[in-house]
Amino acid sequence: MGMFSWLTSDSNESIANVYSSRPTRTVYLLQPNGEAPLVEPAYGGYGDFGGVDAYVWIAEHNAQSQGIDIANMEHEERRMLGITLAFDEDIELPFPLKLSFDPNAVYEDVPASEICPHQGFFYDDEDEAEGDDEVFVIPDE
Repeated sequence: MGMFSWLTSDSNESIANVYSSRPTRTVYLLQPNGEAPLVEPAYGGYGDFGGVDAYVWIAEHNAQSQGIDIANMEHEERRMLGITLAFDEDIELPFPLKLSFDPNAVYEDVPASEICPHQGFFYDDEDEAEGDDEVFVIPDE
């Protein structure tokens, strides 16, 4: 299984993992309806935030809207469902994944997080060679 990551919903910043050359920052998986965010102090690169698999989170928050009963699904089945839901362009999720470095960010106030083109690890050599320890920001397209 390869590493993967997202951009923050509110600031469009890459979420670096602990194996990258970039410093890690505490990241928050925002939750809807006033639920407390899940806190991840050191993202490991494999989709776990505060002990919760991001794709399982997607499945658990969106399955009902798709008419899918997950009550008897094992963890891996939920994970695979979450991956399917997240990447199926024909499905509009009522609760997409939203991540932020801001502990006060509100789920309902920010857009969905996008996949990080650098996978939270593979940053441009030019940035590293210059000793750039700033957080990498993906420009809006």
